[in-house]
Amino acid sequence: TGVVDTGTVAASTAGQITVTAIVDEALTFTLAAATVALGTLTNSTTGSGTSSMTASTNASTGYSITTSGTTLTSGANTITALASPTASAINNKQFGLNLMANTTPPVGTGVTGTGTGTAATGYNTANSYKFVTGDTVASAAVPTNSNTYTVSYIANIDGATAAGSYSTILTYVATANF
Repeated sequence: TGVVDTGTVAASTAGQITVTAIVDEALTFTLAAATVALGTLTNSTTGSGTSSMTASTNASTGYSITTSGTTLTSGANTITALASPTASAINNKQFGLNLMANTTPPVGTGVTGTGTGTAATGYNTANSYKFVTGDTVASAAVPTNSNTYTVSYIANIDGATAAGSYSTILTYVATANF
């Protein structure tokens, strides 16, 4: 009799690999312009202009965008900031903004993008303008893709408004709500 060879053959083998990734907290916020010109104001026309801003976040409860600053000012003279949503009215001292497509005057567009952000109460009605420093003007309640907001500004004067170069600096702050 002869020698018999014996052994074991593995038909397969297995192993595991753990794959990991980290997603950091993120808030993206951009302003598209640094200046808005409302033109030369008269008591028979409304000065208007726009700026835009874009926001997105992965924060668990979204984001808030606030604005702060003063009304249009020239020395000691001011144009009245609208404390509540108000229609634009020529021959009245008014300064305000909203985040809507308006017809009076024809300025602005609605919120665009694939996100869930919206204009805040007080700034979300077409043809109604408001400006209160510290107000939230836009927000999202959940993590969201980008939205672009067009901010529409209006200014009106009456016949007694003092001549001068009126201006203001408004600051927009986006805060993630983690």
